[in-house]
Amino acid sequence: MSSAAEDMIELHWLFDMLQHIDVGLVVLNEKYEVKLWNSFMENHSGVSSSIAKERSLFDVFPSINSNWLQQKLDNVIALRTPIFVSWEQRPHLFPFNSYRPITGMADKMYQNVALRPITNADGTVKFVCMVVYDVTDVAVNKESLSSANRKLDYLSRTDPLTQLQNRGSLDTELATTFDLVKSGRGTHTLVMADIDHFKKINDQYGHPAGDSVLRVVAKLLSASTRKADFISRYGGEEFAILLLNTDAQGALFFCEAVRKKIAGTKIKVPNNEISITMSFGLSESTQFDATASDWLSRSDGALYKAKKAGRNRCELASLT
Repeated sequence: MSSAAEDMIELHWLFDMLQHIDVGLVVLNEKYEVKLWNSFMENHSGVSSSIAKERSLFDVFPSINSNWLQQKLDNVIALRTPIFVSWEQRPHLFPFNSYRPITGMADKMYQNVALRPITNADGTVKFVCMVVYDVTDVAVNKESLSSANRKLDYLSRTDPLTQLQNRGSLDTELATTFDLVKSGRGTHTLVMADIDHFKKINDQYGHPAGDSVLRVVAKLLSASTRKADFISRYGGEEFAILLLNTDAQGALFFCEAVRKKIAGTKIKVPNNEISITMSFGLSESTQFDATASDWLSRSDGALYKAKKAGRNRCELASLT
């Protein structure tokens, strides 16, 4: 067989592979006109090669951000260097539907796109090859893992009954805020709050009713705090509230308002309505505390005073 015939066979093989390879291949000229549009692009876009060729890519796909892509294509030609666009930067360039059976959660195909310069025989670059990879499986699996990790992180920080932050989260937040205190950045107040006679509620109405009370109290406390404040279920019927950039008098005003709101709330349980009260202990941050635990202990001590003095009241700890 002659060399010319072998070359023709190799060319035929190459063209056949380009048409049936499982990636999208698009060749554009300097005017962004389509010169090659393989079967992957035809199958996923619904646009045949005969329709796409010689037309501007942006006429074929008006939804593509033309300014963004043109800049990248121009850089590939001018700098003679490839550019890679990850699905993490841009989920897809072409709005192809996803047909992967195991990735039903993805409506569109996730894509990695490589833009590569095509060098002519004379060394000039006037064309760019776009290689479109379907990475839907990889992207969906990674996003599913990230979503699962976010859920696990949320669960590790959240009290399941009240959906407030939990004790561990409070310890972390308190340590961070205490560092601010020691560096002289702001005045903050830590509030410990406890539902009065909660055991009697459980004994008289049952634990499901007690759970309802805890959820209602959590919602009332959350609705009363600011976004910057931190609120958690400390344990049992006890809650902790960290009022940032708030001095003792401001915190006392807040606690009195919340105490009255809770005392005036009727909590519905099966066949009954329950009225409750809460006691509050407050301590303003101070340089005299050696550790965050000392700060917490002062709030606990103030709460104990409120309980001992008759409950349904607020007590303020001394600054020393």
